[in-house]
Amino acid sequence: MSQIPENIRFLLFGFGPEMAARMALVANSLGLAAMILGIIAGATGKNLGLGATNWFLLTIALFIWGLGQWLVSYLGAK
Repeated sequence: MSQIPENIRFLLFGFGPEMAARMALVANSLGLAAMILGIIAGATGKNLGLGATNWFLLTIALFIWGLGQWLVSYLGAK
């Protein structure tokens, strides 16, 4: 980390690895909630705000975002 200039380090890692890890935890928790809503919407056949497919697409997007934040926190702490 000592080779990366300070102004670039802030752009890469933002508020630090701890905040990125918290954001990853929140994104994965929201993804889990969206997946549960998608399963319930698919099983009942009703739209719970969104259709079942849209809930699953939201789940995928949140898990990918959470994985990206986890990688940022891992590389920032390394």
